[in-house]
Amino acid sequence: MIQERRRFKRVEKPYITRFRIKPDEVQNVVPTDWDMVAVNDLCAGGVFFNASRNLEIGTILELRISFSTSTDPVKCVGRVARVIKHLNTFIFGIVTEFTETDQDIQEMINKTAEKMVKKGETGIEPMTVPLKVSTC
Repeated sequence: MIQERRRFKRVEKPYITRFRIKPDEVQNVVPTDWDMVAVNDLCAGGVFFNASRNLEIGTILELRISFSTSTDPVKCVGRVARVIKHLNTFIFGIVTEFTETDQDIQEMINKTAEKMVKKGETGIEPMTVPLKVSTC
């Protein structure tokens, strides 16, 4: 039996998310335009998404995750922890760990994931299947 090592439940349901490299006055990083992606994997510890940009490991991102059209996006900051190059494409899988996220937001993401696992909406059987690539 495979032991579950993740700290948080995760959601494998696409959420529209905007991201950009976080401006940094100390390192002279200017704000970039916002890119829009669908998050493939979300938990209270971070996100996984595919992008057409190859981001360097350690890059700090501002993220705006939309859970519904009736609520404001959740604002998070994360660090690129891993980049996965998809063969024969210009697409990169970006694993991002949250670094500056309010405890309330982390709890809300975790509760959303738990609800979806209970409802069976994630495509994963609750606590029976080993989970894929993510930061959670």
